[in-house]
Formats: sequence, structure tokens, C-alpha cells
Amino acid sequence: MFKGVISTFIIITAIVLLLGGCVSAPQPGVIPTPTAEPTSPLPATALPVTATPTAAPFVTPEITVTFYPASVNGDTNITIDWEVSGGSTGEISQTAVYWGYKTAGANTSDYPRASTVQTGKAPQGFSTIIKAPAGGDFYFRAHATVDGIDVYSPEYRITIIAPMGGGGGY
Repeated sequence: MFKGVISTFIIITAIVLLLGGCVSAPQPGVIPTPTAEPTSPLPATALPVTATPTAAPFVTPEITVTFYPASVNGDTNITIDWEVSGGSTGEISQTAVYWGYKTAGANTSDYPRASTVQTGKAPQGFSTIIKAPAGGDFYFRAHATVDGIDVYSPEYRITIIAPMGGGGGY
């Protein structure tokens, strides 16, 4: 019988330990510290990225005369080339060469004549052909409006070589 009591005691102790767990009672005055359990990182999720529109960087508009002859014979064609660059969007709403037979101020209205007005997108090169007078000096400057800003080239002079008169002598 003593054997049966020991066996029953062992079985009951085993069941209590299994059901109750092996947790020791906290000691008085000691605060239990929670233990960190390993966690798996959350799966990465792609968030939609919306591009924020940014303004184009501003570059000061410029106009540069890239070609013109120092002199030409009278009553011939003069070719003038120029380039417009800069701006934020670079919208060239108008560009032309303003010219006359005497020096003028910075204002394009000081020149009595203008080439054909052209438009485009900076940077861009332009060209015009103007018929030279018979003689004298020819003054011009290029102008453009880029993104609403007026830009002017310096004034240039072209010497017109008058045709030599021939004597039709007898």
C-alpha cells in the first residue's frame, strides 16, 4: 500500500507541475523585469511616392550675338546670328534684331527698323538676313523676351562699303 501512495503522490505532483507551470513565486520587494521576446520585423510595405513638382531653377536670361560681319559691300545681304539662353522655363516669346543708320539707346524703339520677330525655347540660336544700304554705317542690337524678362545685346556697328563709282569715260 505504501507503494501505491508514493505512486499516486508522484502522479499528482507531475500533473500539478504540468498544469501550473514551473514558475517560482516572486520574492518580496523584488519587481519582476519583463524579458524581451524575439520579434520578427513587420513585412516591408511600399508606400506610394508622389513626386512633388519643383520649379525649374532660374538662370538669368542672356542674349549673345554670335556672328556679324565687321563690314560689307553696299546693297548686299547682312547675316546676323544670335543665341538666347536662360530663364526658368526658357520661353522666348519674341526675339529680333533692331537696327538703323545711326547709334541708338538701349530702348529698341530708338531703332527705326526691326527684323522678323521669332519665338522659341531657350537655349536657341536665331539668324536673320538684312539688306545693307548703299553706304554708311549700320547699327544694331539683338533683343529677346525670355519668361517675360527683356534682354538686350550691346550695340554693334557694321561698316557699309559704298560701291566705287566708275567713270564711263570716252
